[in-house]
Amino acid sequence: MSRTTLHIQAGIFRFFQVIGSYCDRYLSTPLPPPPSFTRRISSAVGSTPGPFDLLFYAPPSYQKPKTKSDSDPNSNQHPKTKHPLLIDFHGGGYTIGRACDDARWFAAVLEHNPDCLIVSVDYRLAPSYPFPVGIEDCVSAVLYLWENAEEFGIDVDKTSFSGFSSGGNFTFTVAMRLCELLKERRDIVRRGTLRSLISFYPALDWTISKEQRKVSNVNSKPLPVPPGMGGLYEGSYLHPRPEDLRHPLLSPGLASGEILKEALPHHLVIITCWADPLLAEAETFRARLKEVGKRVEGYTVPGVEHGWDKWPSWRKGNQKRDEAYEVAALSLGESWA
Repeated sequence: MSRTTLHIQAGIFRFFQVIGSYCDRYLSTPLPPPPSFTRRISSAVGSTPGPFDLLFYAPPSYQKPKTKSDSDPNSNQHPKTKHPLLIDFHGGGYTIGRACDDARWFAAVLEHNPDCLIVSVDYRLAPSYPFPVGIEDCVSAVLYLWENAEEFGIDVDKTSFSGFSSGGNFTFTVAMRLCELLKERRDIVRRGTLRSLISFYPALDWTISKEQRKVSNVNSKPLPVPPGMGGLYEGSYLHPRPEDLRHPLLSPGLASGEILKEALPHHLVIITCWADPLLAEAETFRARLKEVGKRVEGYTVPGVEHGWDKWPSWRKGNQKRDEAYEVAALSLGESWA
């Protein structure tokens, strides 16, 4: 498939995804919170420089840092309170999606952890920015937030990641790349502590074909990709196609036990879906993580398919989504205690 075709397909898919996200965030009650404020930063990792946005979701008590052009009376030069930090990576097959897509998850986190500061990374997307640009943007975001912790009132020793689907992959791969970078670059002075990872229905193994994923789960329902666009995610993200799909920054589920022990925090949460083609690889990874001594919480949500929590619920609500978010949010708080 040509790059031009991939760009066209990605544009079409993004259009429909934006409509669905709008219906979820603005037409489904209760309404999730909007971002408190936004910062644009530049990537400081890798060989593809460029800007991207960070969306901040703050508790009501948060004192927003003042900028030169800021006239908000509630802004302060530096917040006085240090807040635990959750950095989120949205899903969308590395190709679609936006940093605001997980706003309902943020609402649940703030409900159970009212002093938390959440930052969602609007990383650059394939096909324009294939592997590993998205990972590098997310690592850049972590380093930026740690470096500017005083400005934003962040407790860097209480840092956690969360993500959905491809963003669930990033919770692990960003942690691995961050670990590598901190060993490579001694000039990075401000370093935090990664306390936990919250991963919802992650993609973990690029060596498994679509057909293998399908037959790995008898309850499997297809991933949410429009007809005729089955190769969009793979063709967009893997360009040029890497020789080794087992590389841990692509397939964290295949990373060595040594990498898992060193790069990942002790406290992990994995939420999977009963009808997801990705279920088997996630549950296999859960078992591996336990074998290397990690504490792994979470469960398989019964009767749901991949991305079930992102569909508009209108006025009906979504009890299974709310229950899964509560389990993850409470576990997140425990990791910061």
